[in-house]
Amino acid sequence: MIFVTGGLRSGTTLLANLIGVLEQPFPLLFVEAKRAFLRECGVPRDDYPIGHGFHDGDPGAEALDLFLRGWRTCSEDLARLFDAMRSYSGQKRRFTADELQRALRSIAPDDDFAAVSARLVESAGSIGSKEVFCEEFLPHLLGRGARCILIVRDPRDVLASLNHGRGREFGGELRPTLFNVRSWRKSVAFGLAMESHPRFVRCRYEDLVADPVSALSAAASALAIDAVSVPAEIRDSAGEVWRGNSSHGEHRGIGTSSVGAHGDVLPPEVAAFVEATCLPELVRLGYSTTMTLSDAIATIESFADPYKTTRSGLEGDAMTPSNARLEVERLERVSAAPDSASQRWFLFESAHAALRETFRP
Repeated sequence: MIFVTGGLRSGTTLLANLIGVLEQPFPLLFVEAKRAFLRECGVPRDDYPIGHGFHDGDPGAEALDLFLRGWRTCSEDLARLFDAMRSYSGQKRRFTADELQRALRSIAPDDDFAAVSARLVESAGSIGSKEVFCEEFLPHLLGRGARCILIVRDPRDVLASLNHGRGREFGGELRPTLFNVRSWRKSVAFGLAMESHPRFVRCRYEDLVADPVSALSAAASALAIDAVSVPAEIRDSAGEVWRGNSSHGEHRGIGTSSVGAHGDVLPPEVAAFVEATCLPELVRLGYSTTMTLSDAIATIESFADPYKTTRSGLEGDAMTPSNARLEVERLERVSAAPDSASQRWFLFESAHAALRETFRP
């Protein structure tokens, strides 16, 4: 099975359609499994069980993998879950009645999370699936034989796509800027931690749209896909012509017009804050930066989020003095040696080590 993931507005839909996998066919399976895990761990976060992992009490990917290996379901529970998804806009590829019945019959009593996911995908006649924001499932799926690809995009363009133009149509109501920043860093952390795995690929959105054949050809071996070609008309997993889902106007085919779009729409103070809080990751991934460490610290300490959010459950990511101190301390910790505290600040010791290797304050 191929699994595609990445943050919101990072290019996951384009990537999924180019590879030919199902687009968000059972998102609530991931949500409910993570919710059950957090409840077992005594972490009360029912509103947003799939979070960013920084300072939010999340026990981490290793503990989640152990839980998912012991996780079990049955056809009755899955039927109820699919019934709940009938009215859920996050399910993009809906199962036909025949596909669902075939899937329910295929589930074995000892199937863990990865096995159930694979059986559902197979029942829908596909080679894989795509879910946004599910990077924390990568270690489990890779450990059980899946082939995974993670896409990342310049976080300034991500925020421009989320908060401007048609962003709310695709991403829903606004989230705190710090939540979006931390969520992007989560993607990078998992990408860095998994990068040596033979069945894992990380790609940048900018590279994909600039030269999709080269980007996918580089991933072909790890994903076990055939030689890549880009059709004149891209189709989604339902076979319909895909017109694109840009927040900044309609784009036919694949192009680079959305690269750097933040320069036209993102308030300068927001762009500066995103650069400041993501500086080590931006440097590591080869994105343009202009700041020194002292510049970044000053930017964080003076930032006031201009976006008004109405979502409940994300108050922990409001731009408070305490969160500003955490962000400054994180930047200062990059140059320290990775240790047992790295998970809290960087999610993985290996991710911390990779950032330390390239970030020179």
